[in-house]
Amino acid sequence: MAFSIKTNNMSLILFYCKKFIGMMLMPIPLTLVIMSLAFFLINKRPRIAKLLLCCAILLLGLTSWSPVANRLIATVEHDYPVFNIQQPVDVVVVLGSAHKRLTNTPVVMELGNSALFRLEEGIRILKANPAAQLFVSGYSGGIGKSHAELMREAAIELGVSADRITIFPLAKDTEDEANMMAPHLKDKRVALVTEASHLKRAVIFFHRAGIKVFPAPAMFLGSEQSDWQINATAAHKSERAFYEWIGRAWQWIKGEIRN
Repeated sequence: MAFSIKTNNMSLILFYCKKFIGMMLMPIPLTLVIMSLAFFLINKRPRIAKLLLCCAILLLGLTSWSPVANRLIATVEHDYPVFNIQQPVDVVVVLGSAHKRLTNTPVVMELGNSALFRLEEGIRILKANPAAQLFVSGYSGGIGKSHAELMREAAIELGVSADRITIFPLAKDTEDEANMMAPHLKDKRVALVTEASHLKRAVIFFHRAGIKVFPAPAMFLGSEQSDWQINATAAHKSERAFYEWIGRAWQWIKGEIRN
């Protein structure tokens, strides 16, 4: 028992370390790190400091500029087409995302944008397959209800029968989701629903868990036509691209280590 608790604690520490490192490598935090380093070196290494400041300004400016941001997010969003609902499935898996806590509102309003798009796409596929089950996932982070529970309640609000929904409230990330769901998905036809930029990485995790899935992208951030604005929307697109590049790199490294 003590060994199990120690292992779980170590797993949790590694999980949060991974999240922190990933966060610091996003464009805005990375810009702040570079600028802080530049100010630290401004007296001892003024040329290096000036170069770092220029790099920080370029990084923040370009990743917040719509034409660049749309090209960056396009590198991770177009691996799969929109799901064809003529394809029959037995299970619709909607992967976890994020939510906020609100009071005196329908549960569906607590879902983040990505979670809402994912759930809507999952229900669209579910409606075309009246006998299919809906799997939803996501942990609580130690605060309130789990994301899976909120997704279940939101799905019920949107008309899905409660007996068609299975939740996985302990899954912290996509690899957890794949491993926890795998025993329930053997020999099933599975539609895997998640944000378009996240889908390729998710498919790999499910394939490694022994589950063949039909990819179903639910939310596209990029646009084929771009304005020339510098804004937070563009910065978010770049952040998603960075996040997936880092995630795919880490996924590849872990796969190489295991092999």
